[in-house]
Amino acid sequence: MPAPLYEIERETLIAAVRELDSRGLVSGSSGNVSLRLPFEGGDERYLITPAGVTYDLLDAAGLVVVDGELEPVGAELVPSTESLLHLGIYRNRPDVNAIVHTHSLFASVAAVTSTHIPPIVDEMVVYIGGPIEVADYGFPGTPELAAAGVEALGDRRAVLLRNHGMCAVAPTLAEAMRVAVLVERVAQIYVHAETIGGATELPEFAVDAERQVYLMRSGLAGTD
Repeated sequence: MPAPLYEIERETLIAAVRELDSRGLVSGSSGNVSLRLPFEGGDERYLITPAGVTYDLLDAAGLVVVDGELEPVGAELVPSTESLLHLGIYRNRPDVNAIVHTHSLFASVAAVTSTHIPPIVDEMVVYIGGPIEVADYGFPGTPELAAAGVEALGDRRAVLLRNHGMCAVAPTLAEAMRVAVLVERVAQIYVHAETIGGATELPEFAVDAERQVYLMRSGLAGTD
């Protein structure tokens, strides 16, 4: 039997999914993860988790390769219902090659209260690019959700999806995973700080300086 398409990428992505599950950042079949794949003959290709498969049953062969129309390539599998969101981000952010969508607890608390998280710790700005904004509500799996997510994400690496969850993006899957973990930690800090007097934002000069570091590291310098 021939090896499945993109065998190395499949193993990398399934390892990330298992880590997200073990950390409690996703559960059941909630959330989704994807990778931008090398173009085949100039055509878009993406590897994404399937719809409705619980993580304890998911293996590398069950991941779905889709084209630019989100049609499965090489297998009759159903990609994640949030594929439109992933595609929208990839097309608007050429610097992004990996997306991690979680339903982690404290990020979801912020999402369901429509609470954007201001820059409260330095690494937020250096690694995420600034505050974590909340996208307008969009019904799951719709173009409206995709458009709202792309707009609220901007040039940063994380966005909260109102009444839904969180998306982390980065040039590599390892970096997107680190952002997803950082967002959950920052959300936890923010929620707790708000209960004991309120979180204090970083001073503006620090945010400005750290954002320049983010833009340089991300290859986005000169876009501000």
